[in-house]
Formats: sequence, structure tokens, C-alpha cells
Amino acid sequence: MDAKNKKSLIGKASLDLSELASKQESTVERKLPIRSKGSVLSKEATLVVNVTFSEVRTEPDDFMQLGQVSVDSAIPRKMPSRRGGVRDFDSSSSPATASSSGGRSPIVETGSSSSRDENQSEPGQKAGFNWWKRRRLSFSMTWRREPREDEVTKTSTKPTEEQEKPATAETELSIEANKWVMKDLVSRDGKSKLKSEVYSASIDQRSEQAAGEAACAAVAVVVAHWFHANPKLVNPSGTEFDSLITQGSSLWQSLCDKESYLRLFPNRHFDLETIVSANLRPVRVCTDKSITGFFSPERFASLDGLMSFDQIWDEVEKEVALASSNGETRVYIVSWNDHFFVVKADLDGYCVIDSLGERLFEGCKQAYILKFDDLSLMYEREESSEKLVCEGKKCCREYIKRFLAAIPVAELAAKEEKGNVVDVSLLHEKLQIDLHHIMLTSAD
Repeated sequence: MDAKNKKSLIGKASLDLSELASKQESTVERKLPIRSKGSVLSKEATLVVNVTFSEVRTEPDDFMQLGQVSVDSAIPRKMPSRRGGVRDFDSSSSPATASSSGGRSPIVETGSSSSRDENQSEPGQKAGFNWWKRRRLSFSMTWRREPREDEVTKTSTKPTEEQEKPATAETELSIEANKWVMKDLVSRDGKSKLKSEVYSASIDQRSEQAAGEAACAAVAVVVAHWFHANPKLVNPSGTEFDSLITQGSSLWQSLCDKESYLRLFPNRHFDLETIVSANLRPVRVCTDKSITGFFSPERFASLDGLMSFDQIWDEVEKEVALASSNGETRVYIVSWNDHFFVVKADLDGYCVIDSLGERLFEGCKQAYILKFDDLSLMYEREESSEKLVCEGKKCCREYIKRFLAAIPVAELAAKEEKGNVVDVSLLHEKLQIDLHHIMLTSAD
């Protein structure tokens, strides 16, 4: 200070905000050393800076809505898409930190994606303040990863209502690999039972052989490409299924070695757009036939009026029926609750292909193909009896609702019914499901 008590410059410090933005953190604290100007400072000084980031959207719309949407102004009108779809916001509120995925919109992407100029092997130029353009399917600033194999048996410390128990099988934990086996599967809440055929690999993405802890998006792209390249086949033969898992995991590992990708995804949990843009396989997302919705939106005030899962599945069935009449197959990469898996659909039935065994039943360590055809049966379990709900291809819809979404829907609805405010970001994370229509890049 000078004699007149006026402020004087004693030193300088600089901060690169674009670098902080690329960290994908809502609040960042940095300690900056002060560079003394002249001899004003006799000792070293440090400036502590706290920076808070909020997402602000100024880009044009990339989507069209399938139905009339009426939501409160506090809710993003362009619902955030889980790790695989563009996120547009009309709200300037900062995103909450809830755990990707994989459940980040009742919206269908539009426009041609046939020769995409954005396909690049390096995303480095997308860093800095443009990082949100590549944060697909992630309403939160941090994402949960798939657990490592050695973590599966550890006891969870999360509250009971937050735990999502995998479905259970009424048989041994392992499945004979490379062979179709009829299985009885019980849903996580014990209220539903599925009888259907399963084809499994001998490993899944978390196995030591694959080492693809968070490789679900990369494996899904590899699997989707295989089904397009082999449209008449229901399953990979021999050890080919294992090979697809290890290929996808290896490609994921190659991205983990690139600094440009790690700047965007420090946790190595890449979104679908990043994987597709990396040209790991010659596939693209057909944006005008991709679709997103919510499980049971009518049970939540903030989601009322948005597209439900049943509505988007109706659209999928129409698309599959049209494709089947032309002898074609439809392949979707599905993102829900921080995870990616594949759905293949044709005239004969639907198949769910998942690289994470725990999604099938607790203790399973094998990637699997779950088939829904004329042999499939879905039951509703009661205390002393079982009631047939549906059969055939319809079981695929009910499987996704009853086996995947039943527990989070029930838990969140219970909170809302008690008058508790359920954070919008949590509803998006747990209840939003995205179906990305995958095509070969050479397809029209």
C-alpha cells in the first residue's frame, strides 16, 4: 500500500481456464504462486482460486422430439443424453455430480450422418471450453466405472436403496461357453422370471484376458460391427465371441494411451461418440433413427409428458418390422445407467448382447447373448405362483423394464411419493435410456 492507502500491484499470477474446463469438474480449486513485482514481497505468496463451471448452451438444435413435451422451465428442454448422444440445455443451471452412462432424452436425433466430417482419430482440438460438445450421455460431471473383477466380491457400503442387485439365475454361476443354453433368470427384485436361451463367451470385459474395465462402449461398437458384417448369423462361432471382447478392450486400451482422449475423459470411460469418431470400426450412428426415452416418466412430476420407454420401444418395433419386410436387420447400441450394450433385431427375434456378465445375473463373469424368440417366456412371480406375462419377442421389452429398470424406478418413485425432492440429474442418470441405431459407414 502507498501512503494514501491506495491498492498497488505486488505481483502477478496466471490461470488457464480452458485447461480447467477440460477437467470436467464443476468446481476446481487451484493454488497459484505469486510472482513478485520488484521487491514488494519479502516472502513467497500464494493465491488460492476457486472456479465453478456451468454448462451454457448456444448451439443450434440437433434433435427433433417425437411427442409433445411440456416440462417445467427448471428442467432442460433438450434432455441430457447419457454417454452417447448430444446434450443440449435450455437451462443454465450447473450439472449435478451424480454417478455416467449410463442412464444420460425423449428426443430423436435428426440429419444425415453419412460421411461425417467430425470423424477423427484425435479429439485434442475439442478440448478446453468445447469439452461439453463431446460429453455425450453424461448429465453429471463425473462418471461411475464398471467395477474391476477383484472388486465384485467386496461388500458395498452404499445404502440399501441405492444398491442395484443384479438378476439371479436359478442355476450354477457359470454357463457353458459357445453353446445355446436354456436358462431361468429371476429379476433383481424377485418379482419377474424369464425363461430364454443364453449364449455366452468364456470371459467378459473385466477378465484378466480382456482387461477392459471401462471398455463397454468400445466392445459394443466392435460387436455391432460384427453383426452388421454377419447379418445372417445369430451368434459368433467358437471362440470368436471371446475375440470380440478382447478386440474391443484392446481398442479401448489404445485410446487410454492417448493424452488427447485422457484430457476429455480422465476416468477413461469414453462415450459412444468418441468411440465412433475414433474410427475403431467402419460404423456410424444413424441419427434420425436413434431414439431416447425414460422409464415410467408419468410417476415423476419433473418428467411428466416426456417420451416413455414403452413409446420409444413401439417406434423400435415399427422400424424393425419395416426392416424385416426387406430382409434387413437392425442393430442398436443401448446406453442406460452408465453402461453400453447391443440389441440386434430381425424377423426371427431380438438379442441383447452384453460384455458385462454381472448384468445377466450375480456372479456371472461371462459376456452373453440373451435371445428373445418363440421359446422365450416372461412370468410375474407371486408368493406361491407364477403368472405368464408375455412370450416371444415381446419378452425383450419386458426384460429391459423388469430386469434392468424395476429397482431404480421403484426406489426413486418411493422418494417422490414421500414428498422428497428427487434431483433431476439423478432421474436422468437412472431412468433415461438411449437407443442408437448403428449402420455401416458404407450404407446409404
